Amino acid sequence: MASVSVWDEEEDGAIFTVTSRQYRPRDPTAPTPPPRSSRRLRGGTLVALVRHLLDIRMPEADRTFASTFLATHRAFTSTPTLLGLVVDRLEALESHPPDELERMTGVTISVLSTWLASHPEDFGSEVKGQLDRLESFLLRTGYAAGEGVGGCGADLIRNLRSRVDPQAPDFPKPLALPGDPPADPTDVLVFLADHLAEQLTLLDAELFLNLVPSQCLGALWGHRDRPGHSHLCPSVRATVTQFNKVAGAVVSSVLGATSTGEGPGDVSIRPLRPPQRARLLEKWIRVAEECRLLRNFSSVYAVVSALQSSPIHRLRAAWGEAARDSLRVFSSLCQIFSEEDNYSQSRELLLQEGNPEPNSKKTPRPGSRGGGVVPYLGTFLKDLVMLDAASKDELENGYINFDKRRKEFAVLSELRRLQNECRGYDLRPDPDIQQWLRGLRPLTEAQSHRVSCEVEPPGTSDSPAPRVLRPTLVVSQWTEVLSSVGGPTHLVSWDQPSVGEDEVPGTPAPLLTRLAQHMKWPSVSSLDSALEGSPSLHSPADPRHLSPPAASPRPNRGHRRSASCGSPLSGGPGEGVSRGTGSRAGASGPGASDCRIIRVQMELGEDGSVYKSILVTSQDKAPSVISRVLKKNNRDSAVASDFELVQLLPGERELIIPPSANVFYAMDSVSHDFLLRQRRRPSAAAQGSASGPSASGTPPSEGGGGSFPRIKATGRKIARALF
Repeated sequence: MASVSVWDEEEDGAIFTVTSRQYRPRDPTAPTPPPRSSRRLRGGTLVALVRHLLDIRMPEADRTFASTFLATHRAFTSTPTLLGLVVDRLEALESHPPDELERMTGVTISVLSTWLASHPEDFGSEVKGQLDRLESFLLRTGYAAGEGVGGCGADLIRNLRSRVDPQAPDFPKPLALPGDPPADPTDVLVFLADHLAEQLTLLDAELFLNLVPSQCLGALWGHRDRPGHSHLCPSVRATVTQFNKVAGAVVSSVLGATSTGEGPGDVSIRPLRPPQRARLLEKWIRVAEECRLLRNFSSVYAVVSALQSSPIHRLRAAWGEAARDSLRVFSSLCQIFSEEDNYSQSRELLLQEGNPEPNSKKTPRPGSRGGGVVPYLGTFLKDLVMLDAASKDELENGYINFDKRRKEFAVLSELRRLQNECRGYDLRPDPDIQQWLRGLRPLTEAQSHRVSCEVEPPGTSDSPAPRVLRPTLVVSQWTEVLSSVGGPTHLVSWDQPSVGEDEVPGTPAPLLTRLAQHMKWPSVSSLDSALEGSPSLHSPADPRHLSPPAASPRPNRGHRRSASCGSPLSGGPGEGVSRGTGSRAGASGPGASDCRIIRVQMELGEDGSVYKSILVTSQDKAPSVISRVLKKNNRDSAVASDFELVQLLPGERELIIPPSANVFYAMDSVSHDFLLRQRRRPSAAAQGSASGPSASGTPPSEGGGGSFPRIKATGRKIARALF
């Protein structure tokens, strides 16, 4: 038995986590052994981290510090700065006793040799100045020649010099080269599915082996689109480009179209009948299945995502001609990359050793297959980006948060392990397939959408049955009011409403604000409409008087949630979100942990629907999210006001996001599925006969018409009945 104690110790600009274990012998008469303690660096200044890196007395419990530091240092410093601090540390010991200087020099040469062997891409022309300083120190102290430490120093300088001007890796270029004739995308039917899968795996494996794991860090990849960062992460960009090219090849072949330019109309289309397109769909499904047998999950997901894209997904006539067996295989492939449990199925397949299909009846051809693996890189990129957003770069006192780097290093280590496993492939290039892949001219998103609509014009198929949704919303604010009328005991906590223009601080909230808490609203669409069309309305029940709760317990009945809504009265959808003083969101930005990835399904009318993944931060309001969804579906974002964003909740319920709401705070955490649809305008008869807060579907006039006067009248009646 052992008792464990954990505490922090600060020492010379660094914080260490100390773990002490006091073991007790089984024999009560035996003497108690002394406690065993271990120290692990939790954070510190950059100088303290470098000092710990070169510490010859580094404890056994922190042996992974050097590997973690070297793999993740680009997230908080640059290579020239780090190398300069190492040389500074050596030069500061020049006047120390020779024994101490020799030990420190030996440790430094060992660390630099490990750094060069593990991350040679870090040493480019920008470190030439620091390399000159290091060589001068070794020559001055006599450690650049001779045997032992001196011999290692000479080898180190020679190897570093050879890396000063590194050559960029030669990534495969499946796209057409200048002068190559365009290839017919429908020629995919000529090749055997397993042969094509092997060539795709050959290209993907070469890219994955050239991948630099540190370039996947969220601090680097997450900022790739910033001005001046276009040169960052070239190996990751090459992998993403290859993924997009494979997906483009699938779309081009199924549509039978080849791009001849950048314009939407610069397309050469080959006429195909639905049964012919069905054969192309079945071909690519077989290719994806062969890629799965080869454990090339990158191409599997590229093919699956292309078949799920809007231009292909909407081709109902072609899908109707596809064989049932192919559709069954396609469904199983889609399930592999399901977002359920954070892509748990695809992660489990990556952990399997050898062929993931041990019971498969297909026998691989000799010399063509191997035990390699190519993962879908997007899963790791998402993990690292979300980890970067969820954890702070610095501790409370400004020290570098090294615990965050340890978590990132665990993901990078998994990539390294998969790279070693990827070397197990034994594949041979096929010149015919390689030439066909190079000759493909993928379509742009606008071109593919236009061709798809020409192949099957909208409205040619029966529209899908509308989904029946039964939303319920209960807004609650003050526990004492609800208790007085027999409300539920577990309530959603709200901050106090902000003081309006005509209110006196410290007075109770208006009666309508309190009574609205007790009402179950089947929809909040009327609230959206009332806000959109009432520039002169300043009702205390306006949602801008509400702020999101810091912590909201789950209610027992009904669907209760809090929303942080902006004011649409001042400037439209571009205005900032108005929050109460109790809201924490005002201090949080996109770089904080306030972000989620949601799946938005857009209703395409007769063309069906398709999902798109959108990153929502605590700064995003409904209009901006709607515009991004429209752009991803090749729709004009200028018509965003004609659409509404709806969250799909369990139990066939929905929550309509108000147009001025902050989506991050308005959404319910139990579901990440959303629906984008056109706003529904009820008829005049329906408006006249309906009652309650959801009766009005159109904005009221400036004179005070619409849903809010009816809510006030209903509130007065309830007030007279209650009080």
